[in-house]
Amino acid sequence: MAEWSKAPDSSSGPLTRAWVQIPLLTIHVFYFFYFLYS
Repeated sequence: MAEWSKAPDSSSGPLTRAWVQIPLLTIHVFYFFYFLYS
């Protein structure tokens, strides 16, 4: 995740990065619980 802080599109603000990071985090949490309870 270190490359996100040095992203070339950082001028668009952290909101744009949040729109990418938040779905990725929810997907990881989903898969975590999916494998945990399957």
